[in-house]
Amino acid sequence: MLNYIIWNVAPYVAEIGNFELHWYSLLFAAGFFFGYKILTSIYKSEGRPESEVEKLAIYMFLATLIGARLGHCLFYDWAYFQNHILEIFLPVEFDPEFKFTGFRGLASHGAAFGIIFAVWLYSRKYKDQRFLYVLDRIVIVVALAGACIRMGNLMNSEIIGKPAASATSFVFVHPTQERLQEVFGEKTIKDVRFTSLGKDSVNFGFPVTELKMTLTTKRIDSVDAFVNTAVWNAIYNAPGYPEHIALPLNKNLVLGSRNVGKNQEIDVLVYGIPRYPAQLFEAISSLLLFGLLYALYKKYGKDTPEGLLFGLFVIVLFSLRFVYENFKENQSQFEEGMQWNMGQLLSIPLILAGVLVLIRAYRLKNQAK
Repeated sequence: MLNYIIWNVAPYVAEIGNFELHWYSLLFAAGFFFGYKILTSIYKSEGRPESEVEKLAIYMFLATLIGARLGHCLFYDWAYFQNHILEIFLPVEFDPEFKFTGFRGLASHGAAFGIIFAVWLYSRKYKDQRFLYVLDRIVIVVALAGACIRMGNLMNSEIIGKPAASATSFVFVHPTQERLQEVFGEKTIKDVRFTSLGKDSVNFGFPVTELKMTLTTKRIDSVDAFVNTAVWNAIYNAPGYPEHIALPLNKNLVLGSRNVGKNQEIDVLVYGIPRYPAQLFEAISSLLLFGLLYALYKKYGKDTPEGLLFGLFVIVLFSLRFVYENFKENQSQFEEGMQWNMGQLLSIPLILAGVLVLIRAYRLKNQAK
């Protein structure tokens, strides 16, 4: 039995009226904020005014949001969006009560292409800032922002890895809690807790681990009927089942129950599905890449060989992305059966571009000697 991490983290930090402040949105903003500060310090160290960073930041924000949205719609879900064109321009999500819950449908490859195109436009307008000069400095903070965004994916329990009996695996249980409270209401199910029972199996054709799901509810007259029928159906019919939780095939879920004041606690047997924390792998890689790029910039300063940092960034980031895709679930159904999925295919041209730019930077450095 492996000690998997039971990940029961709510995707939002706080709820204010009809607005939910999500970790993803907060980390997305944090990536831009700290990126802006770091880029400002870089420009100032080279004697450039902060006003240049302000102009560039506008380009970057729009390029990231528009590029990521178009990337998702065109690369991953065009079968739907070709018939719902107007929805392409709505990269935000609301729940049935019209509460804003954050951004949706964004693809990192689209953001990468969008940023490159935006920097090209920017360098054409401000001709004293060359294309690769700007890219070399932008990618430092993009790596940091990428780490923040992937941590946001982790907090959202999304971009999940494949099932795996690994010491690094996470069991994402919060979507099940949200599903139950959405179906029955928080007045009926007031709290949901998960505890490992310490027994693993592969009864479902993939690794699972036994969990005790403790429901804090109002008093229930017939516990067996409520759990084995109503709760079973709520989980089994949840969108994406079984992404995170599988259910005993005999429908005998009840482990026990007890009264606690005016409430009742019901222990339910479920099977958690341990998965590679692909979001965490990418977040750590992006953070380390940020450290490498920033260290190289500090070494060379304004004399950084043009294209060096950009070339390294796209080669390292998207080579790792190509590898990590083997540990992740596909983002769209059409990718099933493909030798390489869309994330891998989109990484190839970026890696090749990085190699060409890196070769150019090496030649320029040798010519300068």
